[in-house]
Amino acid sequence: MSAFLGIGIVLLALIGLGIAALFIHFVVWLLAAVLGLLIYFVPSVIAAARHHEHFLWVLVLNIVLGWSGIAWVVLIVWAILGERRLPPLNRVRADAFNPPVR
Repeated sequence: MSAFLGIGIVLLALIGLGIAALFIHFVVWLLAAVLGLLIYFVPSVIAAARHHEHFLWVLVLNIVLGWSGIAWVVLIVWAILGERRLPPLNRVRADAFNPPVR
């Protein structure tokens, strides 16, 4: 009876180790995929952070041609060196902060 119990415990331990190994394998692949996507979209992130004038073009070309290393490098250079589109200035009236005293 104790031999069967020992074999059962060993089998359960092996099954547990197999499940843990599968889980760790899945987590590593998931993290690698997320990291790969982050690296893939670096040109678009740089263009968005710099308020690039042609951000949508950078994003579209990054999606379509980003897999080729040459286009990816060209898009990074374009995102860094391209013209910045400044956000519109909000005009504030002079008396907005100092309302007239009555």
